[in-house]
Amino acid sequence: MNFQLDIKTLLYLFILGNLFSALLITFYRYHFSKDIASTLFITAKWIQVLYWSSILLWDFVPHVIAIPLSNGLILVGGGMEITALLLMMDMLGRRAKLYYLWLAAGSILSFAVVALFFNHPNLRVGTTSLWAMLFVIYPGYRLIANKEGSPLQKMLGSVFYIIAAVMLVRSFVALFVEPDMGPLSANLAQYLYYMGMFFLLIAGIAAFILLSNEHSYEKLKRIATYDSLTGILGRRAFLMEAEVKLAMAARKRDYYSLLLLDLDHFKKVNDTYGHDKGDGVLQDFALTIESNLGNGDLFGRVGGEEFAIMLYGLDEYSSTLKAEQLREAVKEASKDSLACRYTVSIGIITVLPDPQTSLNSLYKLSDRALYQAKQDGRDRVVRVG
Repeated sequence: MNFQLDIKTLLYLFILGNLFSALLITFYRYHFSKDIASTLFITAKWIQVLYWSSILLWDFVPHVIAIPLSNGLILVGGGMEITALLLMMDMLGRRAKLYYLWLAAGSILSFAVVALFFNHPNLRVGTTSLWAMLFVIYPGYRLIANKEGSPLQKMLGSVFYIIAAVMLVRSFVALFVEPDMGPLSANLAQYLYYMGMFFLLIAGIAAFILLSNEHSYEKLKRIATYDSLTGILGRRAFLMEAEVKLAMAARKRDYYSLLLLDLDHFKKVNDTYGHDKGDGVLQDFALTIESNLGNGDLFGRVGGEEFAIMLYGLDEYSSTLKAEQLREAVKEASKDSLACRYTVSIGIITVLPDPQTSLNSLYKLSDRALYQAKQDGRDRVVRVG
């Protein structure tokens, strides 16, 4: 089948498309903070503009210079774009870095061997396409295999798989079907390749913008949900989760316990050792409590040195034992603390709630019990009701 493709026209379109996308993403991120992922992605787009432009120089610059230059540009530009997307999705771990390090070394070595000893256009096209396939298939796999990934990430993973398949077809045709095939040859594989690259250009920009917004949303959501110092739930998030658990306990007629915890003499810790030590105490305390809670329990920071715990399904006797266990665990952990020794007072209430039970009333009763624990000498558990 003969495809009369005007390859030079396609190249001009790709140059303009990449130039437009590079300008678009540059101005889009202009007023944002310059994070590494965005900087890499924008730089990658400008390098890709240079790559498509460099192909037009092949008629004027010796191939021994022009071809390695073009391949180097697409290797660097494509690698940086994939790295930026992986960074944005927190997928650029040690395994990914090693994978791309070996890919970069292997692609450079294999292309050098082909260029020096088997310098034929179809071999260059086939080799380059194979390595390109390996570059894009890894993020596709990570995105598809990620069970916690969003629908957007799954879709992007599918796009990477499609591009990898196109690269594989192009390599097969160049190596086994069209022995005279070069980068500018007109055939079905080249048609698919250029259409695939055009699709990747559009999908890459859309994915970057959408993933950037998704990443920013998740970051803001985390800031709103978790306490920045201790990493546990903040006051608002804890109360919202506790309300949901209370409604479930009322519906199922399960026991529900609310505990308020306050570090004893914490102001003295700050005044004596400084706020850095005080922060260390809060972090140690939160870590100790978390390690002694079950998966169904809630734990949050509701004030400066005041914390709250929700225990689900434990009656008065069991919840009291749990509260005493937490108090003892804190006391023991403070002996090994790098900050200083500290204790905790705990107020607790346990109910079999009904639909009229109010979290606000439970909180006030538990706070009253906490106040009594402070009055009775601290480092103790006091139950109300």
